[in-house]
Amino acid sequence: MNPFFFGRSERPLYGCYHAPKADMRAAGAVICPPIGQEYMRTHRALRQLALQLNKGGAHALRFDYSGIGDSAGDNTDAAVDAWLADIGSAIDELKDTAGLKQVSLVGIRLGASLAHLAAAGRTDIDAVVLWDPVVRGREYIDELFSLEGGSPQADAGAQGLAASAVGISGFALSTDFRRQIEAIDLLAPISAGPRRIFQIASEERAEYLRLRDHLQANPAFIGYACIPSGGSWVDLEQMGAMLLPQAIIQHTVKSLQ
Repeated sequence: MNPFFFGRSERPLYGCYHAPKADMRAAGAVICPPIGQEYMRTHRALRQLALQLNKGGAHALRFDYSGIGDSAGDNTDAAVDAWLADIGSAIDELKDTAGLKQVSLVGIRLGASLAHLAAAGRTDIDAVVLWDPVVRGREYIDELFSLEGGSPQADAGAQGLAASAVGISGFALSTDFRRQIEAIDLLAPISAGPRRIFQIASEERAEYLRLRDHLQANPAFIGYACIPSGGSWVDLEQMGAMLLPQAIIQHTVKSLQ
């Protein structure tokens, strides 16, 4: 693993490049993480995913969006367009580093939604794996606050945040960024992008099935797989618990081969 900074010098992004011992397939994947508690819960799983991709001979790049983790900026300055640009920078970085013409994207939760949007219109994306994607941003935001029995306004006041910011599970997000997330809708028409699209669900949820039905009209859609992981995104008692769903990781690696 090679940790490094890349992107714009005034706002560098932190990444971890995982190189295979033997480049057998000239393939690579950019891993797009979720946010908040989901970022923390999946950190180990996404590292394992990168290592498993390496074992299959593929390059992998994990990274933090601007304002998140070890990347420059503050999370109250986050913006969807900026994060889509971050994914674009990560794609270009992996292509340059590994000498690849195309890469794949693997996203989980909000990261899956961003990966899907970032791939639209690009010709250098081989595949996108949507792992428990956020299908509609408004439902996602409402769900996060309902888990804690609060509301954006009440949560902001309880955490002593400015009126322009809200708190989600201890993470501060600007009001503008929350509204940008709420505007995400993967059921809306999207321009052509990747050659292949895979959807993986850790449980049968209505939103995942709606997305599956929507994607079936896309010729790039390869298939949907429900692989129970033993964890839940909407169970308050499991907040903070690490997820390491080996079956999903293995299925993701196999899908990209």
